[in-house]
Amino acid sequence: MKVWLEEKIGNPDLFTGRKKELGYFLRWTEQTKRKISQSTAILSRRKTGKTVLLQRLFNITFEKNDCVVPFYFEIRESDQWIGDFAREFFLTFVYQYIAFRTRKAEYFLYSKENYSQADKIARKEKIDYLVRFISDAESADKNGNADSLWNMVRDAPRMVAQHTDERILQIIDEFQFLNRFIFWDREKKRRAHNLAGSYLHTCEYKNAPLLVSGSWVGWLARDLLRMLPGRFQFHYLENIPEDEAAEMILKYSHLENVPVSEETVPLIAGITEGNPFYIGSLFRSRFPGRNLATEKGVLETLEFETLDREGGIRGTWMEYAGYAMGESNDVHAKRIVLYLSKHREREVTRHELRERLGLEMSDSDLEKKLKILVRADIIEQGSSNSDYQGVPDNIFDKVFRGIYQKEIEAFDPKDVTDEYRRLVRSLEKSSRRLLGEYSHYKGKFAEYLIIDNLRYRAHGNQRLFKNMMRSLPAGFRFAEYRTVWSYSASPVHQRDIQIDIFARAEKNEHSLIGEVKNRKAKFSVKEAEAFREKAGELMKLENVDKAVLFVFSVSGFFKNTLVYLKKHGIAWTSDKRWLDKP
Repeated sequence: MKVWLEEKIGNPDLFTGRKKELGYFLRWTEQTKRKISQSTAILSRRKTGKTVLLQRLFNITFEKNDCVVPFYFEIRESDQWIGDFAREFFLTFVYQYIAFRTRKAEYFLYSKENYSQADKIARKEKIDYLVRFISDAESADKNGNADSLWNMVRDAPRMVAQHTDERILQIIDEFQFLNRFIFWDREKKRRAHNLAGSYLHTCEYKNAPLLVSGSWVGWLARDLLRMLPGRFQFHYLENIPEDEAAEMILKYSHLENVPVSEETVPLIAGITEGNPFYIGSLFRSRFPGRNLATEKGVLETLEFETLDREGGIRGTWMEYAGYAMGESNDVHAKRIVLYLSKHREREVTRHELRERLGLEMSDSDLEKKLKILVRADIIEQGSSNSDYQGVPDNIFDKVFRGIYQKEIEAFDPKDVTDEYRRLVRSLEKSSRRLLGEYSHYKGKFAEYLIIDNLRYRAHGNQRLFKNMMRSLPAGFRFAEYRTVWSYSASPVHQRDIQIDIFARAEKNEHSLIGEVKNRKAKFSVKEAEAFREKAGELMKLENVDKAVLFVFSVSGFFKNTLVYLKKHGIAWTSDKRWLDKP
């Protein structure tokens, strides 16, 4: 898949998981064609993968080149006059639309300040109906009529969709900043505190539905419920499941060149609870003694990230805590958060908080204080307006205690160390299960080790590695592969194809397509047939002309399977040296 809009994740290979969410929003986008998709808000805290998901959805939709035109805009976390904001919003849409219609990626890079340049390009590309929109926006801008300009450009995507009978997918990232960082006057003294409400009718049109996101969950939810009631469906982005967490850990290990072990993969997945931000933070930690290949090293790195002032996890949570304490900076707020964190497995009523913490304040004042903490995302609203709960997270409460507990009661950092150790012990039973005979972790780690050998060692030691494989074609040599990883067909394609190993070589060399089985059962003919079919689809989708198919089965093969593999020119091995660590 071509990356049209540069993704913040950087290397596109780092995108991992979110298969359920991506599948859901691809279906949602498909339903836009029939004008039945309702505007939707994705809510999740910072660095959990919202922007990555939205940008990948944009690129997939753009690549499909169907009648759904994606438009992506991120609201910056900085003060802006509405005239400048509206101009940037409109011209971003115009250039992305022209890029979609012409398939020319250079239009993404054009300045978002110049109407006349946009006018010339629209005329040059013969998209004449855009000219009127550009002219009207420029006229309103020149007349200094910021209110009219915003009303015009806010509706521009749906009006273009109506004119062409296309569909526009409007993706607006960090929507909650609309009310906070936009001002009616150039001097930036009159905040447009209710600007989100201007979407009240715009977001109802099904030919250009909105998909918005917010990193401040309570804040965005409050704005949508208060100013756009009933207009948006809410979609909460949860942590990723075990199999995706394992894939993410192994992928980051390769790309960040940070070794892990078969024992620490489930440990990292369990202790982070599949939180993508926590996983990424461990691999990018500045901890001098970082070692993610041992239990001790994982815990020491996590403690650094949790308690040290240079810890990335601590720094991000401090943004939320800092906002909350800035709004309600008293010892009672801190005691409330600590109490809810200690009892995060259950909901707590306002009555219990007042009684247990000895809070001498009215129920109304306590409710206001709690609403601030909910809006700051450091506690959560319970099932009723009088119930509250601590953040259901292994790590947040330890960060918060590290920052504030000394102000309230005795705090020893060793308490956090001991708690992490107890948590590891409680995960051991689960880890043993996950590392069992048919464990996904076990299979994934075998893929990881074979990929590592293909990426770094096979090319330089041809004799050894060719001796570890059977039925290779004459003249075969391991290449210096362009990419080596497990393969999932892009959602652009209709069929979901999963391949354990795809090592892409240069045009005149053999690529490798592999199946890996790390289990007690032997490899069967039925499995060989299914693998051969999938590999053939991969070769068509990825335009691979020259490839060797291979199967690694640690427990070997049935005799009739070997007959099938030989007949179809598929190499095989059960040599455990492929699983040796360097």
